Amino acid sequence: MAHSASRDPEPREPDDTPRPAGADPDKRKRILAAAIQTFGRRGFHEARIAQIASAAGVAEGTVYLYFKNKEDLLDVVFEETMAGVLETGRRIRSSAAPVRERLRAILDLHISFLAGDRDLASVFQIELRRSARLVERFSRSKLVEYFRLLEGLLKEGIESGELRRGLDTRLAVRILFGAADEILSEWLLSGEPKPAATGERLVETLLAGFGGEGAPSPKRPKLPRRTQ
Repeated sequence: MAHSASRDPEPREPDDTPRPAGADPDKRKRILAAAIQTFGRRGFHEARIAQIASAAGVAEGTVYLYFKNKEDLLDVVFEETMAGVLETGRRIRSSAAPVRERLRAILDLHISFLAGDRDLASVFQIELRRSARLVERFSRSKLVEYFRLLEGLLKEGIESGELRRGLDTRLAVRILFGAADEILSEWLLSGEPKPAATGERLVETLLAGFGGEGAPSPKRPKLPRRTQ
């Protein structure tokens, strides 16, 4: 999910904002849901805390009791959403299902958790990428963990004989992730009601390859010699 982004201000100091005694989990949840909706529809930079508070049905000052600022809200949306996705992904990885089924399930998870909420998809596919700091943080932590999860599963498939030996797992992980990411981005920008493919279709297409059955390997053409 890491595309190029503009330079951010200097990193923030750790958030030591005091949280209200007897904080209301439901109120916090409503604020986060309102932040996703507001960021997704207005854009992170254009969104205002007052708009988030209004959407959550709370006073503007209440938002600051739970979150330091807009960037803190975006951080928490990102961290808590990805934590839930990765937890489910780890359960899929550790199941006893065949590797292909687990690959399909993980890619389905990748696509469906965003395809189920267009506002959340906009936050991840567009707004997150506008923050160089968040892109760097995401790449170092959550994205690395997701890549390791996929690569471990691919290596398991090679060892069990379900996947071919010699498969470049590092490249394969990036192909899987890049394809899912592009499917989501195209869906989000097109306005279509659902993505063009599920995780199952994606995995089956990539595992089947593009060659026809029984098609001979194409001969590599000779390149012309370089002239001085």
